[in-house]
Amino acid sequence: MRVGVDISKALPPRDGIGRFTAELVRALTQAGAAPRLYALDPGAGGADVDACFPGAEVGVDPARDGLDVFHATAWTVPAHYRGPLVFTCYDLTFLSHPDCHTFDNKVRCLSALLEARLAGAAIAAVSHATARELEARFGIAAADVRVVHPAAASAFRPPAAGEARRRLAERFGVEGPFVLAVGTLEPRKNLRRLAAAWSGLPAELRRRHPLLAAGAEGWMLADGELDGVRRLGFVAEDDLVALYGAASVFAYPSLAEGFGLPVLEAMACGAPVLTSDVSSLPEVAGGAARLVDPLDVDALRDALRGLLEDPDERERLRGLGLRRAADLSWAATARRMLELYREVARLPPGP
Repeated sequence: MRVGVDISKALPPRDGIGRFTAELVRALTQAGAAPRLYALDPGAGGADVDACFPGAEVGVDPARDGLDVFHATAWTVPAHYRGPLVFTCYDLTFLSHPDCHTFDNKVRCLSALLEARLAGAAIAAVSHATARELEARFGIAAADVRVVHPAAASAFRPPAAGEARRRLAERFGVEGPFVLAVGTLEPRKNLRRLAAAWSGLPAELRRRHPLLAAGAEGWMLADGELDGVRRLGFVAEDDLVALYGAASVFAYPSLAEGFGLPVLEAMACGAPVLTSDVSSLPEVAGGAARLVDPLDVDALRDALRGLLEDPDERERLRGLGLRRAADLSWAATARRMLELYREVARLPPGP
């Protein structure tokens, strides 16, 4: 089966969609269905595809390459391509939370989704929450949407405690315990309320557990909104693993997520997780995280304080999180995606 995949977002620097795409390509290759790779986003043109995916077959025009199916993974539908198409919908936050997106991003996401529907694409949602929202907003029956959960990359696993601490001290000058937040610094990640909640903790608890935020600079955050937060900027994957593994608490009070991959990554690294009780996040957490209303600063503060002052509860959540992360694998994701590819391309089932 000849599969094409858009790897625009998988070229550095990678965000959550990029990590999803890179891991999917690796899993498909390991399953014996090495896809042909395309970088359809002009903004990805400067990256070296061969360096990121050694030995992979690189395509130029999906419309001319005789593909059995093309997988649009980056909110871009290939121009002039008229073959079988799979379109991954990560979330609809550009509609549910339009004030958290730039105008250009809202137009791009909505246009791509509508183009995919007009092209007769099969929609692959990353969560049941996203599938339900597709039905509510666009009338796409749940039976017509395939839910294919992602998983944490194999690199995300508990690091050796001494190694993680040593790496963080060398890379960031971070020593001792801390609270960690991860995500692009933009409103949907709700870092402003998290910072306010952390600021409401007793001074001694704040001193012992500074709040660190790892993530690229985003948009719509005014000066002073993250006072007291140590911003690390975009961090490499190895550094992120060390941060997850050494965090006293990983806090992810996002306003809405299609999946919320950092929650699963943090669990896979052994971090106790505090996250939101909305959208897909309870689905991802699977009962292995402390859930809280992301709009309630007092509730965020109390949940954070409760975890920081209760090492037994943190240890309990670590164990639950590790088991939850192990429930999902990229091998299973690749199998489900290959089934969808064959169905869309009208090919017989594989072995």
